[in-house]
Amino acid sequence: MNTKTYSILLLVVSLATISCGNNESVTNKRSINNVFATLDYDKTVAYNYNGQGDIEIIDKETGQLAKKIRKRVVLDSAQILKITNDLCDKSSYGGDVASCFDPHLGIVFYKTDKPVAYISICLDCNYLISSIKIPNSESGFSDNGIKRILEFERKIGY
Repeated sequence: MNTKTYSILLLVVSLATISCGNNESVTNKRSINNVFATLDYDKTVAYNYNGQGDIEIIDKETGQLAKKIRKRVVLDSAQILKITNDLCDKSSYGGDVASCFDPHLGIVFYKTDKPVAYISICLDCNYLISSIKIPNSESGFSDNGIKRILEFERKIGY
């Protein structure tokens, strides 16, 4: 390999490394639009559950957790930041919504084991319900939003 080719290859590898490093740091920072960032909580749990029949992860009237839980994962701070940044990103929305609401992903924020906020997500109908208003979430998920949620589920083993 001649010196010129080696120099170009070194430059490309360096730029790729710098670029990857920058992307990582951006995803580890709170988005300015993240409405969950100021929430006072000490634990966040993601639930895979059967929400058929409009069953949200937390019953609004009783404050009780949905009964048909399949799996639960306590999220670490990086996972919480990633999913809340993604759900608060305007580009995650803009798709159509179907008439069903049978959620299968629930995220609950707890303070001393009491729910303080929650999100119920149904990818079948392309919609979510959140106890905290998420700007732009009135429409359905965009392709980008669906991709982000599916990636989150894959990373936590759902």
